[in-house]
Amino acid sequence: MLLRCLLLSVLFVSISTFVLPSQLDNCAPPNGTDSQMHWWQCSNGPVQFLNATPYDSTGTKYEYPIHLSKPIVVKTQIINPTNTYVKPNLRNTVNLWKYGGWSGCTWSSIPTLGLLKDLSACDHGVPCPVVPGNQELDVTIDFTQFEQIISLLKDNQPYQLEYMLHDNQSGDDSCMMVQAWAYLQ
Repeated sequence: MLLRCLLLSVLFVSISTFVLPSQLDNCAPPNGTDSQMHWWQCSNGPVQFLNATPYDSTGTKYEYPIHLSKPIVVKTQIINPTNTYVKPNLRNTVNLWKYGGWSGCTWSSIPTLGLLKDLSACDHGVPCPVVPGNQELDVTIDFTQFEQIISLLKDNQPYQLEYMLHDNQSGDDSCMMVQAWAYLQ
């Protein structure tokens, strides 16, 4: 029964993503995502994000719009006032939203079926250890290993990504929300 419900939900998401008409043509790009990445901190810290800039997979060339079919390096400037974060305690969860569709010009959650939940952050793009201090932290976001999720997305669209970090040892949480125009090709 659970498998049947899971398959029906995947089928509905696939149909709504590819077959149903999109209302994106009637929507202005959200928060200027047609020309730049929009981001904000979505937690109270203790780690503070001061900046976030998207780069290509080498981390040497500014890249916007972003390409979800290749690794993306997001260069962040952070202030970490307290703890050193290490493997296996630093955990990562990513949530995704698409813009437009049946719900009009709003963000709609994209189910990731738990594939992007409670991952080892140090094994999935965060350079560990993350030590206390004011520093550049180059985070790699790589969806290429999650083809099941990429296959649900449309090319040349705005997406919203919630990037959450949790440290099991200290209980610290950090979160960054990103809205960006993305290509899949």
